[in-house]
This record gives sequence, C-alpha cells and structure tokens, in this order.
Amino acid sequence: MKADSLNDCYACLGLSREATLDEVDRSYRKLSNLYGEESLATYSLLDDDERKNKLETLKTAYQQIQHARPRTNKVVPLERVSKNKHSPPSHQPVCISADPKEMPGLFLKQLRLSLGLSLRDVAEITKVGSSYLTKIEEQNLDGLPAPVYLRGFLREFARTVKAPNAETLIENFFSLYEKSS
Repeated sequence: MKADSLNDCYACLGLSREATLDEVDRSYRKLSNLYGEESLATYSLLDDDERKNKLETLKTAYQQIQHARPRTNKVVPLERVSKNKHSPPSHQPVCISADPKEMPGLFLKQLRLSLGLSLRDVAEITKVGSSYLTKIEEQNLDGLPAPVYLRGFLREFARTVKAPNAETLIENFFSLYEKSS
C-alpha cells in the first residue's frame, strides 16, 4: 500500500499517521455510529445510499490501517486471553509461586506471564500506563497514583490476568501500601 493512500485512510477517520491503534478503533466506532442507520445526527442530511457509501469508506479505511500496522503494535484482545489461545512461550514455563498476601505485585506479574501477556498488552487492555503496571508488579510504591485510582488500576490488572480472589489481592496490596506511608 502506498503511503499516500494510507494517509488518506487516516484522514478519512480524522486522524494523523501518529495515531495509536486505540485511537483508530475509537474514531472508527464513533464515525460508524454517526453514520449508522439509527443515527439522528445524519438523519435527512444523507440519503440511504450516501450513508451506506460513507460507512463502507470508513470500514475500508479502518481495515487498511489495521492491515498496514506491524504485528508488534497489535493488541491481544481480551477474548483471546480468556480462550487461552495466547500462551506463554514453551521455552520459558512460568511458575506461579508468589504469595499473593506477601507479594501481590509479583503474583500479578506471574499471572500475566502465565497468560503470555506483555506489560504493553495489559496496558492496552486495561488503559493503565505501563509505568504504573511496572511499579505495581515491582511493588515500587513511590510514584503510584492516589489510592482511589490505584484501586481501579489494581482491579483492572487483576481482572485482565484472571487473578483469583481479586478483592483480597487488592487489599493485600493496600496493606503494603499503607505500611510504607
């Protein structure tokens, strides 16, 4: 695909070439809803054929961007994780040996690795910055956000890696957090 046509695809979605895949997804969903059959925003502005053509153009642009992106930028969808289709590399078996009470951060890391997820994968799925996820895994309690945000970050991380007894794990992390304050 030529760079000019890819630039046109981004422009069709109202984005620049530097847009992340998440931004591409959001823009495509937003515009698809705008031109959807149920949308009042374009009601009586476009006839049915114009609306369908616009939706087809958006879909084509979205698919071309998805196809043009290198595989390393693709996000592991949560559905793939839950169906265990994304497994850790066979040459590095992951042993989940951390005590979730004493080392909740390491426990989360081991669960993540057992699912074959990188920190970037978890960051994309949870929308939590990878720097915060790293601090959580390392139990580096300096520079973590306010407790209300941290609780949400921990909950999303635990959900993504399928942590058993997530609420207990979160409370264990907060016990360590409060002891360090």
